[in-house]
Amino acid sequence: MPEEKLEQPRFCARCGQPIVVADARFCKACGAPVARFRLLRRDPGYIPMLALVLSIVPGLGQIYRGKLFRGIMWFFGVTFSYMIGGPILGILIHLICASNAAFAGAIREDVLIGPSAE
Repeated sequence: MPEEKLEQPRFCARCGQPIVVADARFCKACGAPVARFRLLRRDPGYIPMLALVLSIVPGLGQIYRGKLFRGIMWFFGVTFSYMIGGPILGILIHLICASNAAFAGAIREDVLIGPSAE
């Protein structure tokens, strides 16, 4: 028999009151909209902040995540952007590399924005 998945208690982001109705869309106390889903996965299989910090060296965060080819491509891409585009373009591409290492795969794709289309 499968175990039931227990939900963590939810609280209103505006007033801090507990949300007791499972499918509530608004807080009963203050009327603020209640998020239905978390934006980030609970267990993406790696530590996103460690991947972000490792990306000080371009591509190392991707290699930490097990994406060797992607890490090598990011290393050469960021290095090339620093050489050709100067520091502004290099820093921009470096930040994109770091955010990709930290959050690609950690962001949930099944998040519903607004009311569900049921």
